[in-house]
Amino acid sequence: MTKTIKLLMMFVVMSVPYSYGHEIRQMSIGELFTLANQRNPDIGATDAAITAALQGEAVARNARMPQINASLTLSYLGDGTILDRDFGNAMRDRLPHFSNTLGVELYQPVYTGGAISSGVRLAEKGTEMAGNNRTISVNSVRMAIATNYLELAKNRNLLKVYDENIRLTEKLLGEMKAKHSQGVVLKNDITRYELRLSSLSYDRLATENAIRIFNNNLVSLLGFDANTEIVPDIDADGLLTSEADMHSWLETASEHSPSLKSLDISADIERLNRKVAHSEYIPKIGLVAGDNFLGPVTFEVPALNKNYNAWFVGVNVKWNISSLFTTPKSIKKHDFELARIRSEREAMTSGIERRINEAVILYRQSVERLEIERKNVQLAEENYAVVSNRFDNQLALLTDMLDASNARLDAGVRLVNAEISTRFYYYQLHYIAGTLSTL
Repeated sequence: MTKTIKLLMMFVVMSVPYSYGHEIRQMSIGELFTLANQRNPDIGATDAAITAALQGEAVARNARMPQINASLTLSYLGDGTILDRDFGNAMRDRLPHFSNTLGVELYQPVYTGGAISSGVRLAEKGTEMAGNNRTISVNSVRMAIATNYLELAKNRNLLKVYDENIRLTEKLLGEMKAKHSQGVVLKNDITRYELRLSSLSYDRLATENAIRIFNNNLVSLLGFDANTEIVPDIDADGLLTSEADMHSWLETASEHSPSLKSLDISADIERLNRKVAHSEYIPKIGLVAGDNFLGPVTFEVPALNKNYNAWFVGVNVKWNISSLFTTPKSIKKHDFELARIRSEREAMTSGIERRINEAVILYRQSVERLEIERKNVQLAEENYAVVSNRFDNQLALLTDMLDASNARLDAGVRLVNAEISTRFYYYQLHYIAGTLSTL
């Protein structure tokens, strides 16, 4: 009895700071999903990555614009020396010492073999990858929220089950003590119920600690104040039912899975990189125009201390001849990478199919189990009421009462677990298929 009192006192002490000074927020999982999009740091990081990728697109498109270069040189020009062909008869040629050169050149790419357009497409694929990474992050964060939310709801429901059973056990214990004073019940029978009360109190304490853990996880995922207490609003979530058809789920995963999309985008990027590498084979053509303003005029002898201006327009053709030897290796590297991505996608597709197959089976099982557990709770309640009435009339043994109470507790716990399991597998199916971010 002393151990029981100590456990109850410890539970009261631990529960007080948890409820004092906390902001209580009753929320549905849909509200948590919406808040996560706004407050979760992981999702926020992917939003920043999308912004950076969009800026990368603007930078890549700049390659289509004219390139304008300007240079200005001011220098001291030393005197020249005139020599015979045999380096004899050296003669000093005095030059103007102040030299200036101003050059402006414009280059407009016309044909680059697809290098510029592929570069722009690569930047666009980078933005697409950043968006897909955001979907992956949202799916992961929402699955973490769903897991902790459902565990929090389960343990809160278990807390109610334990509270009810502790209340009934204390009531029964009081009645047995009264009967013991009448000499009807043995002391040993009272001890057995005291042990049961002690066990229930410990289980309740463990459940409340689990509530703290899952609540803290949710608070961290949502960026709330540490003193926030989240109360799941399961009723607001409604009934979560899904057509557990294997084929439709596989089609959904094939179309929406962000992991598969990530590999598809990677394959597109490799094809574009291959095209960029192949463009090295092809001469680059562009329009060029420029103007040079310089002084003094040193190509005249004697030099003229004057400024000289000349402009030009034309067509510029560049061809990297060494690409004939270096480019084939680069192309082959991208071919190997494409083959690797195809193999990885096939392996990932098989893995997703296995996971969906398992999740669909478990979802169907959880739905069937939920119906069974609801019936079991009804039967356990009816059995407890009958045995309790018989015990009160001294027509049932204490062991019968204890068995009925244990069956009632076990049925309540199993029903709570079944309800949560059904919802968990529902969210897990959407997570594997890549559609959790759309809920």
